[in-house]
Formats: sequence, C-alpha cells, structure tokens
Amino acid sequence: MIIYISGGCKNGKSSIAENICIKLKNKDENMYYIATMKPVDKEDILRIEKHRKERQNLNFETLEINKDIYKILNIANINSTFLLDSTTALLMNEMFLEDEINFKAYKKVTKDLLLIIEKLKNIVIVSDYIFSDSIEYDEITKAYRKGLAYIDKAICEKADVVLEICYGNKIIHKEIHKGKEKIGDLLC
Repeated sequence: MIIYISGGCKNGKSSIAENICIKLKNKDENMYYIATMKPVDKEDILRIEKHRKERQNLNFETLEINKDIYKILNIANINSTFLLDSTTALLMNEMFLEDEINFKAYKKVTKDLLLIIEKLKNIVIVSDYIFSDSIEYDEITKAYRKGLAYIDKAICEKADVVLEICYGNKIIHKEIHKGKEKIGDLLC
C-alpha cells in the first residue's frame, strides 16, 4: 500500500504516519523510518532528537538517507513497512548542493521515489504543503516549490491513499481499497 500524507509544517503528519505504519505492518515484519533531514543548524538537530525520542518505543529501525533514496532497496527488506519523512527534505538535499544548485533534482527524486514505491510492500510518504501562500518568491525558491509539486503529483498518481492533515483534521483526497484495509481503519 502506498500512502501519501501532506499538510502544513509541525501539525502531526509524522505521528499520524507512524501510527498508520504500525497498523499496516504484519506481526513479524520490519518497520523502517527513512529519515531524510540533513541537519544544518541547532534547531534541526533538536528537531531530529525530538522525533527520535517520540518514536523510541515504536519499533522502527531508522535509516538516515538524505540523498539517493533508491539505496534503501539494497539495505532494507522490501517486504516491510516504510515511513519516508520527508520528500521536502529529500528534494532540498538533492537540489541545494555545497557549491551549486541542481535545478533538475526534482526529476531524479521523482524517478527514485517511483522506483522504490513500485518495489516496496508498504510505504507511507510525508511531504509538506508549501503552496498556499501568496508571497512572491525568488527564482530559486520558485524552482524548489515547482519541483516539490512535481514530485508530490507523481506520488499522488501512484498512491492508494492521499491524505491531507490540516489543523488536526484528516482529509482523504484519494482512497483505493486493496483487500480489507481502509484508511479510516488506519486513522483510528
């Protein structure tokens, strides 16, 4: 099952994704948390520590992969349940390199994500909704937002479930039933 979750920053998407993964996984299978954030400052480090502490007893094996996400196919059991948090950080890591900006990074990220979601049994993908403000941005930020929208659209087309989290409300935009699992059951 492929589940895509989007919404504003710091509104519980990760916790909801974790709970869905716990309910999706079978008794004897692994559960992986693919952490894509590459810390750049103290705030990032504190946020990562907070997330690790919150999921400490949830039985996730954390894989820190902030670029070349396809590598998980070589290091994890694909017949498991995965949580990828987040496409937003993944694109940032691939686009903003040390000495240059890769304006085509969104194509690589999309290709890599489509490759892994095709091969994995269960994956919950978290992204940030950054498209609703009306501020006029510089060309680099516009390119980043456009790239993230491209990635999100490609994932949503393949996803069985597209879920938006807005002020604690869970809005289901797409749901394809496969077997007995329904997203409503996974959200309880």
